[in-house]
Amino acid sequence: MAAQVPRMGELRPGTAIPRWVRLLPLAALVLAALFQVYERDPLRAGIAITVVPLLAAFVLGPFWTGVISAAAMALIAAPLPISEGVDPADLLVVGVIFITAVNISWFRQHFEAGLVTMISVSEAAQHAVLPELPERVGDLSCAGLYHSAQRGARIGGDLFDVRPSPFGTRMILGDVQGHGLDAVGTASMLLSVFHEAILDEPELGGIAWRLERRILEDSAHGYVPELFASVLLAEFADESDELRLLSCGHPPPLLLRSERVEEIDLKPASVLGLRLAEPVKPSGTVAVAFGAEDTLLAFSDGLVDARDADGNYYPLAAHLDGLMVPPSLRKLIEFVWDDVDRFAARMDDDVSILAIGRVRVGARKQVPAAETRAEGPGNSDIGGPPVLTLPHGYDRPPPSARQRERERRVCAIQTSTDPHYHPGTGR
Repeated sequence: MAAQVPRMGELRPGTAIPRWVRLLPLAALVLAALFQVYERDPLRAGIAITVVPLLAAFVLGPFWTGVISAAAMALIAAPLPISEGVDPADLLVVGVIFITAVNISWFRQHFEAGLVTMISVSEAAQHAVLPELPERVGDLSCAGLYHSAQRGARIGGDLFDVRPSPFGTRMILGDVQGHGLDAVGTASMLLSVFHEAILDEPELGGIAWRLERRILEDSAHGYVPELFASVLLAEFADESDELRLLSCGHPPPLLLRSERVEEIDLKPASVLGLRLAEPVKPSGTVAVAFGAEDTLLAFSDGLVDARDADGNYYPLAAHLDGLMVPPSLRKLIEFVWDDVDRFAARMDDDVSILAIGRVRVGARKQVPAAETRAEGPGNSDIGGPPVLTLPHGYDRPPPSARQRERERRVCAIQTSTDPHYHPGTGR
Protein backbone atom coordinates (compact mmCIF):
# COMPACT_ATOMS: atom_id res chain seq x y z
CA MET A 1 0.00 0.00 0.00
CA ALA A 2 1.04 3.61 -0.36
CA ALA A 3 3.33 4.39 2.52
CA GLN A 4 3.91 7.84 3.92
CA VAL A 5 7.29 8.89 5.17
CA PRO A 6 6.91 9.13 8.97
CA ARG A 7 7.80 12.28 10.87
CA MET A 8 9.43 12.12 14.26
CA GLY A 9 7.20 13.00 17.21
CA GLU A 10 3.98 13.51 15.30
CA LEU A 11 0.67 13.03 17.09
CA ARG A 12 -1.48 10.30 15.57
CA PRO A 13 -4.95 8.99 16.36
CA GLY A 14 -4.70 6.41 19.10
CA THR A 15 -1.49 7.85 20.51
CA ALA A 16 -1.47 7.38 24.30
CA ILE A 17 0.83 8.80 26.93
CA PRO A 18 3.00 5.98 28.30
CA ARG A 19 1.93 4.63 31.68
CA TRP A 20 5.27 5.42 33.31
CA VAL A 21 4.83 9.07 32.31
CA ARG A 22 1.35 9.16 33.87
CA LEU A 23 2.77 7.74 37.11
CA LEU A 24 5.35 10.52 37.41
CA PRO A 25 2.98 12.97 39.20
CA LEU A 26 2.22 10.33 41.84
CA ALA A 27 5.94 9.68 42.36
CA ALA A 28 6.53 13.44 42.57
CA LEU A 29 3.77 13.74 45.20
CA VAL A 30 5.40 11.04 47.33
CA LEU A 31 8.79 12.76 47.09
CA ALA A 32 7.20 16.11 47.96
CA ALA A 33 5.55 14.55 51.03
CA LEU A 34 8.91 13.17 52.19
CA PHE A 35 10.48 16.55 51.53
CA GLN A 36 7.79 18.18 53.70
CA VAL A 37 8.57 15.87 56.59
CA TYR A 38 12.30 16.62 56.60
CA GLU A 39 12.28 20.26 55.42
CA ARG A 40 11.97 22.81 58.25
CA ASP A 41 11.21 25.76 55.94
CA PRO A 42 7.43 25.80 55.38
CA LEU A 43 7.74 27.99 52.26
CA ARG A 44 10.08 25.60 50.47
CA ALA A 45 7.99 22.59 51.50
CA GLY A 46 4.79 24.27 50.26
CA ILE A 47 6.32 25.18 46.91
CA ALA A 48 7.48 21.60 46.37
CA ILE A 49 3.96 20.23 46.88
CA THR A 50 2.23 23.01 44.92
CA VAL A 51 4.25 22.27 41.79
CA VAL A 52 3.04 18.63 41.61
CA PRO A 53 -0.57 19.33 40.40
CA LEU A 54 0.80 21.70 37.74
CA LEU A 55 2.99 18.89 36.42
CA ALA A 56 0.06 16.48 36.53
CA ALA A 57 -2.01 18.84 34.36
CA PHE A 58 0.25 18.13 31.37
CA VAL A 59 0.06 14.32 31.49
CA LEU A 60 -3.23 13.47 33.26
CA GLY A 61 -6.87 14.23 32.66
CA PRO A 62 -8.90 16.68 34.78
CA PHE A 63 -10.20 13.93 37.10
CA TRP A 64 -6.82 12.55 38.14
CA THR A 65 -5.33 16.05 38.22
CA GLY A 66 -8.08 16.92 40.69
CA VAL A 67 -7.24 13.83 42.77
CA ILE A 68 -3.56 14.82 42.87
CA SER A 69 -4.55 18.40 43.78
CA ALA A 70 -6.79 17.22 46.64
CA ALA A 71 -4.03 14.98 47.99
CA ALA A 72 -1.55 17.84 47.80
CA MET A 73 -3.96 20.19 49.58
CA ALA A 74 -4.46 17.59 52.31
CA LEU A 75 -0.69 17.35 52.81
CA ILE A 76 -0.31 21.11 53.05
CA ALA A 77 -3.20 21.47 55.51
CA ALA A 78 -2.31 18.35 57.52
CA PRO A 79 -1.66 18.97 61.26
CA LEU A 80 2.06 18.32 60.98
CA PRO A 81 4.60 20.28 62.99
CA ILE A 82 5.88 21.93 59.85
CA SER A 83 2.39 23.05 58.71
CA GLU A 84 1.56 25.04 61.82
CA GLY A 85 2.71 28.24 60.13
CA VAL A 86 0.35 27.92 57.12
CA ASP A 87 -2.39 30.54 57.38
CA PRO A 88 -5.79 30.56 55.58
CA ALA A 89 -4.60 33.15 53.03
CA ASP A 90 -1.81 30.82 51.92
CA LEU A 91 -4.26 27.93 51.63
CA LEU A 92 -6.52 30.11 49.47
CA VAL A 93 -3.66 30.90 47.07
CA VAL A 94 -2.70 27.23 46.88
CA GLY A 95 -6.33 26.31 46.20
CA VAL A 96 -6.49 28.78 43.30
CA ILE A 97 -3.31 27.24 41.85
CA PHE A 98 -4.76 23.76 42.10
CA ILE A 99 -8.04 24.80 40.41
CA THR A 100 -5.97 26.38 37.64
CA ALA A 101 -4.10 23.09 37.20
CA VAL A 102 -7.40 21.22 36.77
CA ASN A 103 -8.56 23.76 34.17
CA ILE A 104 -5.26 23.46 32.30
CA SER A 105 -5.71 19.69 32.18
CA TRP A 106 -9.28 20.06 30.87
CA PHE A 107 -8.28 22.48 28.09
CA ARG A 108 -5.27 20.35 27.15
CA GLN A 109 -7.39 17.21 26.87
CA HIS A 110 -9.99 18.94 24.68
CA PHE A 111 -7.32 20.52 22.50
CA GLU A 112 -5.64 17.15 21.94
CA ALA A 113 -8.99 15.56 21.10
CA GLY A 114 -9.64 18.25 18.49
CA LEU A 115 -6.15 17.88 17.09
CA VAL A 116 -6.50 14.10 16.77
CA THR A 117 -9.87 14.59 15.04
CA MET A 118 -8.26 17.03 12.60
CA ILE A 119 -5.47 14.54 11.89
CA SER A 120 -8.04 11.79 11.31
CA VAL A 121 -9.86 14.00 8.80
CA SER A 122 -6.54 14.78 7.14
CA GLU A 123 -5.78 11.07 6.84
CA ALA A 124 -9.21 10.48 5.30
CA ALA A 125 -8.48 13.21 2.75
CA GLN A 126 -5.10 11.65 2.10
CA HIS A 127 -6.70 8.29 1.37
CA ALA A 128 -9.04 10.05 -1.08
CA VAL A 129 -6.10 11.56 -2.98
CA LEU A 130 -3.62 8.74 -2.35
CA PRO A 131 -5.76 5.63 -1.85
CA GLU A 132 -4.22 2.52 -0.38
CA LEU A 133 -2.23 0.87 -3.12
CA PRO A 134 -2.75 -2.91 -3.09
CA GLU A 135 0.33 -5.08 -3.27
CA ARG A 136 -1.14 -6.89 -6.27
CA VAL A 137 -3.28 -5.58 -9.13
CA GLY A 138 -3.90 -8.45 -11.52
CA ASP A 139 -0.50 -9.85 -12.45
CA LEU A 140 1.33 -6.72 -11.29
CA SER A 141 2.99 -6.05 -7.95
CA CYS A 142 2.96 -2.44 -6.72
CA ALA A 143 4.52 -0.27 -4.04
CA GLY A 144 4.22 3.48 -3.53
CA LEU A 145 5.63 6.15 -1.24
CA TYR A 146 4.65 9.77 -0.62
CA HIS A 147 6.39 12.58 1.26
CA SER A 148 4.96 16.05 1.74
CA ALA A 149 7.48 18.88 1.54
CA GLN A 150 5.29 21.23 3.57
CA ARG A 151 6.07 20.90 7.26
CA GLY A 152 3.05 19.68 9.21
CA ALA A 153 1.13 18.76 6.06
CA ARG A 154 0.09 15.18 5.39
CA ILE A 155 -1.24 15.65 1.86
CA GLY A 156 -0.34 17.81 -1.10
CA GLY A 157 -0.79 18.01 -4.84
CA ASP A 158 0.68 14.62 -5.81
CA LEU A 159 -1.53 11.68 -6.78
CA PHE A 160 -1.03 8.13 -7.99
CA ASP A 161 -3.03 4.95 -8.36
CA VAL A 162 -3.09 1.62 -10.20
CA ARG A 163 -6.44 0.17 -11.33
CA PRO A 164 -7.65 -2.66 -13.58
CA SER A 165 -9.69 -1.79 -16.65
CA PRO A 166 -11.22 -3.58 -19.67
CA PHE A 167 -8.15 -2.51 -21.68
CA GLY A 168 -5.48 -3.63 -19.22
CA THR A 169 -4.14 -2.46 -15.90
CA ARG A 170 -3.66 1.30 -15.92
CA MET A 171 -1.59 3.64 -13.79
CA ILE A 172 -1.58 7.37 -13.13
CA LEU A 173 1.03 9.50 -11.39
CA GLY A 174 0.42 13.23 -11.35
CA ASP A 175 1.65 16.44 -9.80
CA VAL A 176 -0.67 19.43 -9.39
CA GLN A 177 0.83 22.91 -9.26
CA GLY A 178 1.26 24.35 -5.77
CA HIS A 179 0.38 23.11 -2.30
CA GLY A 180 -2.48 23.45 0.15
CA LEU A 181 -6.19 22.75 -0.14
CA ASP A 182 -6.50 24.05 -3.71
CA ALA A 183 -3.95 21.54 -4.98
CA VAL A 184 -5.50 18.77 -2.88
CA GLY A 185 -8.96 19.45 -4.35
CA THR A 186 -7.64 19.42 -7.91
CA ALA A 187 -5.67 16.21 -7.30
CA SER A 188 -8.76 14.49 -5.87
CA MET A 189 -10.82 15.60 -8.87
CA LEU A 190 -8.23 14.27 -11.33
CA LEU A 191 -8.12 10.93 -9.58
CA SER A 192 -11.92 10.60 -9.76
CA VAL A 193 -11.90 11.38 -13.49
CA PHE A 194 -9.14 8.82 -14.03
CA HIS A 195 -11.14 6.09 -12.27
CA GLU A 196 -14.09 6.75 -14.58
CA ALA A 197 -12.18 7.30 -17.82
CA ILE A 198 -10.17 4.07 -17.70
CA LEU A 199 -13.42 2.10 -17.99
CA ASP A 200 -14.45 3.78 -21.27
CA GLU A 201 -11.38 5.08 -23.08
CA PRO A 202 -9.46 2.49 -25.15
CA GLU A 203 -6.43 4.79 -25.55
CA LEU A 204 -4.31 6.67 -23.03
CA GLY A 205 -4.75 9.83 -25.07
CA GLY A 206 -8.49 9.72 -24.42
CA ILE A 207 -7.88 9.54 -20.66
CA ALA A 208 -5.54 12.55 -20.82
CA TRP A 209 -8.11 14.49 -22.86
CA ARG A 210 -10.82 13.85 -20.28
CA LEU A 211 -8.50 14.88 -17.46
CA GLU A 212 -7.69 18.19 -19.13
CA ARG A 213 -11.31 18.84 -20.09
CA ARG A 214 -12.36 18.45 -16.46
CA ILE A 215 -9.62 20.84 -15.26
CA LEU A 216 -10.67 23.48 -17.81
CA GLU A 217 -14.41 23.10 -17.15
CA ASP A 218 -14.10 23.20 -13.37
CA SER A 219 -11.72 26.16 -13.38
CA ALA A 220 -13.94 28.05 -15.85
CA HIS A 221 -16.91 27.74 -13.50
CA GLY A 222 -14.90 28.46 -10.36
CA TYR A 223 -15.06 24.99 -8.82
CA VAL A 224 -11.28 24.73 -8.71
CA PRO A 225 -8.60 27.42 -9.11
CA GLU A 226 -6.78 27.78 -12.42
CA LEU A 227 -4.04 25.26 -11.72
CA PHE A 228 -2.17 23.01 -14.11
CA ALA A 229 -0.98 19.44 -13.61
CA SER A 230 1.62 17.13 -15.09
CA VAL A 231 0.50 13.53 -15.50
CA LEU A 232 2.12 10.23 -16.44
CA LEU A 233 -0.24 7.51 -17.69
CA ALA A 234 0.71 3.87 -18.20
CA GLU A 235 -1.10 0.81 -19.51
CA PHE A 236 0.08 -2.76 -18.94
CA ALA A 237 -1.31 -4.98 -21.67
CA ASP A 238 -2.93 -8.23 -20.59
CA GLU A 239 -2.35 -10.05 -23.86
CA SER A 240 1.38 -9.34 -24.19
CA ASP A 241 4.47 -8.24 -22.29
CA GLU A 242 4.04 -4.66 -23.39
CA LEU A 243 3.91 -1.36 -21.56
CA ARG A 244 2.38 1.77 -23.09
CA LEU A 245 3.25 5.18 -21.67
CA LEU A 246 1.97 8.72 -22.19
CA SER A 247 3.44 11.79 -20.52
CA CYS A 248 1.72 15.14 -20.23
CA GLY A 249 4.62 17.29 -19.07
CA HIS A 250 5.70 14.69 -16.50
CA PRO A 251 9.27 13.37 -15.97
CA PRO A 252 9.82 10.09 -17.84
CA PRO A 253 10.02 6.96 -15.66
CA LEU A 254 12.90 4.52 -15.48
CA LEU A 255 12.94 0.87 -16.49
CA LEU A 256 15.12 -1.35 -14.35
CA ARG A 257 16.19 -4.41 -16.31
CA SER A 258 18.43 -6.67 -14.25
CA GLU A 259 21.33 -4.35 -13.35
CA ARG A 260 20.67 -1.86 -16.17
CA VAL A 261 18.68 1.34 -15.95
CA GLU A 262 16.92 2.59 -19.08
CA GLU A 263 15.54 6.08 -19.35
CA ILE A 264 12.47 5.87 -21.56
CA ASP A 265 12.53 8.42 -24.36
CA LEU A 266 9.03 9.89 -24.15
CA LYS A 267 7.75 12.76 -26.27
CA PRO A 268 5.65 14.53 -23.64
CA ALA A 269 2.49 16.37 -24.54
CA SER A 270 1.73 19.73 -22.94
CA VAL A 271 0.91 20.02 -19.25
CA LEU A 272 -2.80 19.69 -18.50
CA GLY A 273 -4.66 22.95 -17.96
CA LEU A 274 -2.22 25.40 -19.58
CA ARG A 275 -4.87 26.68 -22.06
CA LEU A 276 -2.28 26.97 -24.82
CA ALA A 277 -4.78 25.55 -27.32
CA GLU A 278 -8.06 23.72 -27.48
CA PRO A 279 -7.78 20.40 -25.62
CA VAL A 280 -7.08 17.51 -27.97
CA LYS A 281 -6.29 13.88 -27.44
CA PRO A 282 -2.49 13.53 -27.10
CA SER A 283 -0.94 11.06 -29.54
CA GLY A 284 2.54 10.59 -28.11
CA THR A 285 1.99 7.11 -26.63
CA VAL A 286 5.19 5.02 -26.52
CA ALA A 287 5.22 1.21 -26.26
CA VAL A 288 8.11 -0.72 -24.72
CA ALA A 289 8.67 -4.32 -23.70
CA PHE A 290 7.97 -5.06 -20.05
CA GLY A 291 8.94 -8.56 -19.01
CA ALA A 292 8.58 -10.52 -15.80
CA GLU A 293 12.01 -9.40 -14.53
CA ASP A 294 11.53 -5.70 -15.32
CA THR A 295 10.55 -2.94 -12.90
CA LEU A 296 8.95 0.39 -13.75
CA LEU A 297 10.01 3.21 -11.43
CA ALA A 298 7.85 6.32 -11.77
CA PHE A 299 8.26 9.45 -9.68
CA SER A 300 7.24 13.07 -9.36
CA ASP A 301 9.62 15.89 -10.25
CA GLY A 302 10.15 16.58 -6.55
CA LEU A 303 12.48 13.57 -6.47
CA VAL A 304 14.84 14.58 -9.30
CA ASP A 305 14.62 18.28 -8.37
CA ALA A 306 16.17 17.62 -4.97
CA ARG A 307 19.55 19.35 -4.64
CA ASP A 308 22.62 18.88 -2.51
CA ALA A 309 24.53 21.63 -0.70
CA ASP A 310 26.35 22.56 -3.94
CA GLY A 311 23.14 22.95 -5.92
CA ASN A 312 23.49 19.70 -7.91
CA TYR A 313 20.31 17.85 -8.85
CA TYR A 314 19.75 14.31 -7.58
CA PRO A 315 21.04 11.88 -10.27
CA LEU A 316 18.54 9.07 -9.81
CA ALA A 317 19.49 7.07 -12.91
CA ALA A 318 23.21 7.26 -12.11
CA HIS A 319 22.64 6.10 -8.53
CA LEU A 320 20.58 3.12 -9.73
CA ASP A 321 22.90 2.13 -12.56
CA GLY A 322 24.52 -1.21 -11.77
CA LEU A 323 22.23 -1.77 -8.79
CA MET A 324 20.75 -5.23 -8.35
CA VAL A 325 17.00 -4.74 -7.98
CA PRO A 326 15.83 -5.84 -4.51
CA PRO A 327 13.31 -8.71 -4.55
CA SER A 328 10.75 -6.48 -2.85
CA LEU A 329 9.44 -3.33 -4.52
CA ARG A 330 8.89 -1.89 -1.07
CA LYS A 331 12.62 -2.20 -0.35
CA LEU A 332 13.41 -0.59 -3.70
CA ILE A 333 11.43 2.59 -3.05
CA GLU A 334 12.70 2.73 0.53
CA PHE A 335 16.23 2.52 -0.85
CA VAL A 336 15.52 5.37 -3.29
CA TRP A 337 14.02 7.52 -0.54
CA ASP A 338 16.91 6.88 1.87
CA ASP A 339 19.36 7.66 -0.92
CA VAL A 340 17.78 11.00 -1.87
CA ASP A 341 17.32 11.89 1.80
CA ARG A 342 21.07 11.50 2.32
CA PHE A 343 21.87 13.37 -0.89
CA ALA A 344 19.60 16.40 -0.63
CA ALA A 345 20.33 19.40 1.54
CA ARG A 346 16.67 20.37 1.24
CA MET A 347 13.56 19.30 -0.68
CA ASP A 348 11.06 22.01 -1.57
CA ASP A 349 8.49 19.87 -3.39
CA ASP A 350 6.37 16.84 -2.61
CA VAL A 351 7.90 13.49 -3.54
CA SER A 352 5.97 10.51 -4.87
CA ILE A 353 7.62 7.23 -5.89
CA LEU A 354 5.78 4.34 -7.53
CA ALA A 355 7.35 0.98 -8.41
CA ILE A 356 5.54 -1.67 -10.49
CA GLY A 357 6.72 -5.12 -11.50
CA ARG A 358 5.11 -7.99 -13.33
CA VAL A 359 4.32 -11.24 -11.56
CA ARG A 360 4.50 -14.09 -14.04
CA VAL A 361 1.34 -16.20 -13.82
CA GLY A 362 1.77 -18.25 -16.99
CA ALA A 363 3.10 -18.20 -20.50
CA ARG A 364 2.72 -14.86 -22.26
CA LYS A 365 2.98 -13.64 -25.76
CA GLN A 366 6.30 -11.83 -26.07
CA VAL A 367 6.52 -8.51 -27.89
CA PRO A 368 8.76 -8.88 -30.97
CA ALA A 369 12.14 -7.23 -30.54
CA ALA A 370 11.68 -5.25 -33.76
CA GLU A 371 8.56 -3.65 -32.35
CA THR A 372 10.28 -2.63 -29.13
CA ARG A 373 13.18 -1.11 -31.06
CA ALA A 374 10.74 0.91 -33.11
CA GLU A 375 8.77 2.07 -30.10
CA GLY A 376 11.54 3.03 -27.67
CA PRO A 377 15.33 3.15 -27.42
CA GLY A 378 17.38 0.46 -25.79
CA ASN A 379 14.58 -2.06 -25.41
CA SER A 380 15.73 -4.90 -27.66
CA ASP A 381 17.66 -6.66 -24.92
CA ILE A 382 14.79 -7.92 -22.85
CA GLY A 383 16.33 -11.23 -21.85
CA GLY A 384 18.97 -11.85 -19.23
CA PRO A 385 19.43 -13.75 -16.01
CA PRO A 386 16.84 -13.45 -13.25
CA VAL A 387 17.53 -10.70 -10.76
CA LEU A 388 19.06 -11.72 -7.43
CA THR A 389 19.07 -15.45 -8.15
CA LEU A 390 22.66 -16.09 -9.28
CA PRO A 391 25.70 -15.27 -7.17
CA HIS A 392 28.34 -12.97 -8.59
CA GLY A 393 30.81 -14.55 -10.95
CA TYR A 394 28.44 -17.34 -11.97
CA ASP A 395 27.54 -17.22 -15.68
CA ARG A 396 28.29 -13.51 -15.82
CA PRO A 397 31.41 -11.27 -15.80
CA PRO A 398 32.83 -10.18 -12.44
CA PRO A 399 31.10 -7.06 -11.12
CA SER A 400 32.79 -3.70 -11.32
CA ALA A 401 33.70 -1.67 -8.25
CA ARG A 402 30.69 0.55 -8.88
CA GLN A 403 28.37 -2.44 -9.06
CA ARG A 404 29.80 -3.88 -5.86
CA GLU A 405 29.14 -0.57 -4.08
CA ARG A 406 25.52 -0.49 -5.28
CA GLU A 407 24.97 -4.10 -4.21
CA ARG A 408 26.53 -3.38 -0.81
CA ARG A 409 23.99 -0.61 -0.22
CA VAL A 410 21.07 -2.86 -1.14
CA CYS A 411 22.42 -5.65 1.08
CA ALA A 412 22.56 -3.17 3.95
CA ILE A 413 18.86 -2.43 3.46
CA GLN A 414 18.00 -6.13 3.13
CA THR A 415 19.82 -7.20 6.27
CA SER A 416 18.34 -4.30 8.28
CA THR A 417 14.80 -5.37 7.40
CA ASP A 418 15.20 -9.15 7.09
CA PRO A 419 17.58 -10.95 9.50
CA HIS A 420 17.39 -14.12 7.35
CA TYR A 421 18.62 -12.41 4.21
CA HIS A 422 21.92 -13.72 2.82
CA PRO A 423 23.88 -11.17 0.74
CA GLY A 424 24.82 -12.42 -2.69
CA THR A 425 21.95 -14.87 -3.01
CA GLY A 426 18.93 -12.57 -2.66
CA ARG A 427 17.28 -15.08 -0.31
